[in-house]
Amino acid sequence: MAPRKGIDSPVTRSRDRVLPGGPGPGPGPGPNARIAKPARSKFKPKRPPGRPFKMPARSGSSQSQSQSRSASSSQPSAAPSAALTPAPRALSMLEALPVEVLEQIFLYSLNLNLPRASPVIAAAVSREQIYSLLIILAFWDDPPTHRRSDAMNRILTPLDYVPLTLDQRGQLQEAVLRCRWCTMARVREQIPTIMILTIHRQWINMGITMEPAQQAALDRFMQRQDDTIRTFHGQGPPLTRAAQLCQHPEMLRLSRIPGPHDYELHITPMVLVELRARTMKSIVAWPALSLIKFPDHLLRGRRTGFTPDDVMYLEMLRMCSNNYTHIDSPLIPSTTTTVNRTALHEGVGKAIRTQNYNALLSLLKIDEYIFRFNAVNQARPVFYTIPSDHFLTVTRVGRDKPHLNAAFMEALIRASAESIPPNAPEILEWTLENVRLTQRHPSSYNDINGKLAHWLSNFVLRLPEQLDYTSEFPQGQLFTCGQLDPLDLEACRFIEEVLEPWRGPPPNYMPESQFRTEDWWVEKSGLSKK
Repeated sequence: MAPRKGIDSPVTRSRDRVLPGGPGPGPGPGPNARIAKPARSKFKPKRPPGRPFKMPARSGSSQSQSQSRSASSSQPSAAPSAALTPAPRALSMLEALPVEVLEQIFLYSLNLNLPRASPVIAAAVSREQIYSLLIILAFWDDPPTHRRSDAMNRILTPLDYVPLTLDQRGQLQEAVLRCRWCTMARVREQIPTIMILTIHRQWINMGITMEPAQQAALDRFMQRQDDTIRTFHGQGPPLTRAAQLCQHPEMLRLSRIPGPHDYELHITPMVLVELRARTMKSIVAWPALSLIKFPDHLLRGRRTGFTPDDVMYLEMLRMCSNNYTHIDSPLIPSTTTTVNRTALHEGVGKAIRTQNYNALLSLLKIDEYIFRFNAVNQARPVFYTIPSDHFLTVTRVGRDKPHLNAAFMEALIRASAESIPPNAPEILEWTLENVRLTQRHPSSYNDINGKLAHWLSNFVLRLPEQLDYTSEFPQGQLFTCGQLDPLDLEACRFIEEVLEPWRGPPPNYMPESQFRTEDWWVEKSGLSKK
């Protein structure tokens, strides 16, 4: 290797040497002599030969960036990622608590915004058992004066249960229904648990005794092994609490008579728990789901309309909260559930525009039942109407499918025929179009459309008289809960002019539902039937 040229290199030393004829005692330098350069300081480095390359001026930031790039290029490849990784965040005192303690705090506070405060807390309380307990608390109507039993303690573990007031349960129910995890399947799976808790509370904890065979049948029912026996008999003391709830004079008298008394427990799986006395009608009843208010977001539907699961969710809430006329029950139809009618009829309009017939029927049933049988009305007859714009929407949408279009019109008529706009040219045009359809293409299906259109054109002329009568006697409306009164003159016209000879008088359509309540009580191999 060639020696490095520097201050102390041999080449440098040879250049510093005095050549012949240099300064000395002899004469001055000759003509061919070179004058030796003075010795260079050993502290000052020698500039390399050649013209230096002139770099363009750059800002300080770009120089610092280039320096950082050059520095990073000299580092190993793993160094940049390690340098960019943020330091782990220290847990707060709340987050550092054990998971069991965080669960207790969450269940005690019932603040559903708490998991949004921290991913650590969200991970700790996001478990199926927590979801189940929140659903039970939100939908179980439990009077705050009762005490817990050992069986109820096992069901509600790890919750330190305290009954909620009506306002507290209403707020919790509204918050739970807004959560994404509160799906139809999760609510459906907890309905039997809520009913079993009600049976414990209102039958077993009341001290009612049963025959061994009856007790065994009730045990199988509560273990969800067999639901063929749904009526159970027992004896017990006066049920003062039940008497206070129903405020029936005869029941109040019975509650003061020393026992034992004979009682019956009637259970409709997934729907209702009834406590009856053999000498009276039903004393008091508890729906499977104590629904305080139908959720607005389900009533309005999605931006694109209603999915089949949305409709099934609405039907499950309607049926399991007993918001329909239960044929076998002697209870007078009544409900404490409320509904936002503005949101509901927004959903009705969306169901018509998206041609979702099942969603339309479900919404109309919810609206009519709650309007007619609200507990405030005390079962007195009321005049039920719907926005007349729905009829006009039907005339504008779905005309390419005349049979489905006629089904939408008939569904609205069955809900409230008195709400038809009397002087709307769209209604007249719709009737003429369907009558001409029958004339151009005669068939049994087209004949149904033509008969409905012909009746509608005549009914619009009689509508002012019908409104005068029903405003004074609301029970005289053409349809009530989708059912015709065969003794009413206008109902007879509808049967003769529209339904005969292929269809009979329509019955009460409130108990009709896509959600089959009888499919979800008995468990198969430890799992609910799917």
